[in-house]
Amino acid sequence: MPHDHAHDHGTDHHRHHGPIEGRHSHRYNRIARLLGPLQYRRIAADIAASAPRNAAVLDIGTGPGILLRVLAKRRPDLRLTGVDLAQDMIDHATRNLAHLTPAPDLRAADVAALPFDDGAFDLVVSTYSSHHWSDPAAGATEIARVLRPDGRFLDYDFPRAPFEALTALTESSRTPFRSPWLLLMKTTRFEAAKR
Repeated sequence: MPHDHAHDHGTDHHRHHGPIEGRHSHRYNRIARLLGPLQYRRIAADIAASAPRNAAVLDIGTGPGILLRVLAKRRPDLRLTGVDLAQDMIDHATRNLAHLTPAPDLRAADVAALPFDDGAFDLVVSTYSSHHWSDPAAGATEIARVLRPDGRFLDYDFPRAPFEALTALTESSRTPFRSPWLLLMKTTRFEAAKR
């Protein structure tokens, strides 16, 4: 499950920026497959209610693809894409989502350099990832670039995530989001659109 590294160190200046690779990615995949569906069902329901019919959806920091798996089950009309900084995570996601038709487009990529055309997505989402981004402002600029003019960004992350740095987007709301592990994982739902 997502881990708040900033909380461990007591400051946001010590965020973990590197990709989760090697044996750590295998451990993360096992834990996410076991515990993730409970958390991601609630998030997927919120995303499903927000996504237009047949929307193109990009999941940034997709990890082993658990959110995409739950979302595909809830909304088979969505065209799903996932990116993660770690190729190991994309490999796990590819295996975890092999049964989906059509298969999501999965790529190793940094949020600050997304490999997609301008205006490619109706909705961009991120779960427990933005607090890891090494350059949140650059990430927001890229998200705004790949969003269609009426597109939106939904970010579910810890309250200390760098929402204030996402200035390339126009914030419309920032509210607490109920997590199954509320005492362990306080979550904020941040919603924004391109400026």
